[in-house]
Amino acid sequence: MIRISGSTISAIFLLLVALEGAAAEPDDTLYVRAGESHVTGLRFGFNLSRPLWRFAEPARMGFEAVGDFNIGPEYFGVAEAGFSFRDLDEPDYQLRERGVFLRAGGDRGLYRYNGDLIAVGARLGVAAWERAAPGIIVEPGYWGDYTGSLESEFFIRQWAEVVLALKTELFSNIFIGWNIRGKLLLFDRGDRHMNERYIPGFGAGETGSTLGFDFYIYYRFPLRN
Repeated sequence: MIRISGSTISAIFLLLVALEGAAAEPDDTLYVRAGESHVTGLRFGFNLSRPLWRFAEPARMGFEAVGDFNIGPEYFGVAEAGFSFRDLDEPDYQLRERGVFLRAGGDRGLYRYNGDLIAVGARLGVAAWERAAPGIIVEPGYWGDYTGSLESEFFIRQWAEVVLALKTELFSNIFIGWNIRGKLLLFDRGDRHMNERYIPGFGAGETGSTLGFDFYIYYRFPLRN
């Protein structure tokens, strides 16, 4: 039975606040330099922080692609998708995890000058992953060591995010950007067989909420208005 966790209400509240701000009337804080046309288009890129995992945790590897597109003078549709896997070989256990994730939502520009942009946004995310422990050793035992395994299990989790993002244009149509994310799991199914130390696309799932920081590089396929 699916139970709505206490964090669900908080997540919905944060999403409503972000969306209410997105619906506000534009003001003078959002502008383009006088005399310049407004360049729009599809912006496609990669999360550069994912490969850096290998330095902090060699057992984990991941990849994330991102894209956004203007749906108005100051609004952007956003999609982010990727995968991750982890292979742990410890003295007393082995762990294998494989997963994919998708996040979708939108951003509203708060400030824009030429190609630079500060924005806030909201996302809904979903992850699906498989986990198995092919080798477990419990020692020492009176009758000797115990060995066993956990068969592969499949998990799905959903969450909500609020995002603060910055993008700056380094060269023509080439951008770098970073964002800070507050994330909350939306549902608690009560079936946590093992601690969800990591949920693809979300991060540490033990407490139901987390903060994240990501660094991106983008290329824009331009359309000029």
